[in-house]
Amino acid sequence: MSAEAVPQAEGSVYVMGRTTEEYDRLRGQAKILEPITASVLERAGLSVGMSCLDVGSGRGEVMRLMADRVGPSGRVVGLDVDGRLGREAADILASRGYTQCTFIEGDLQSLEFANNELFDFVFARIVLQHLDDPILGLRNMYRRVKPGGRIVIQDYTFRTIDHYPSFEAADECLRVFFAVYEKVGRVTRMGVQLPSHFIEAGIGPPDGADVGGGLLPIAKSAQMLAAVYRSVLPLALKFGITTEERSTALLSELGSNQPQSGYFLWPLLLSAWKTKPA
Repeated sequence: MSAEAVPQAEGSVYVMGRTTEEYDRLRGQAKILEPITASVLERAGLSVGMSCLDVGSGRGEVMRLMADRVGPSGRVVGLDVDGRLGREAADILASRGYTQCTFIEGDLQSLEFANNELFDFVFARIVLQHLDDPILGLRNMYRRVKPGGRIVIQDYTFRTIDHYPSFEAADECLRVFFAVYEKVGRVTRMGVQLPSHFIEAGIGPPDGADVGGGLLPIAKSAQMLAAVYRSVLPLALKFGITTEERSTALLSELGSNQPQSGYFLWPLLLSAWKTKPA
């Protein structure tokens, strides 16, 4: 239920943790999100020769999508507080021929770009929900957009999650997930709030918006649910939301006792974009 990045701004809390297992989960989820993001990049006008900033770039999956569209004459800069992860991503991209991709370690609230650099295209996927002040985050991103350039933001609305038929283990996973988000003060409806946040940040109403999601078999979804559950489990145990015994039983049920039919509706990914006046 997060993106391939592990975005974090100063003073923010990444609910899902920073483990190898979490990075693996994010990589798998990035593959599911790729068609939605690729479509939005195209609709928002990303094209050959543009300069791009990917905020919360993580493993570089969106950087690759951007590089495919801007070509060798364009430029893609990844920004993430996880320097090791970001440098590894940039090295992998370079080894695959994406030499237009570079990486900067830092966050928008503290980093000063060389020569006050501006970009044609500033993008963030599943970043705002992890920030203590998403409005400030939007303002800082918009500051990096050239006149005539575009800002594009994607984030989740979790309350649309549903499944049929009934699956008690899935319900328990969601109970724990939402309880952890509530305890750390993270919103679960960031996606639907994007247009209003654009206005409050002084960006203005979006020029365009998009809604995408996934409807997957419960058998496949159970594996993803288990990965999400493992990621939030340390905080769930810390806050007393669940117990070691209960979580062990739940993970066992997710691995061996899911319904043989039925589908799971994953959270909706909402997108909004705006062109900065020239």
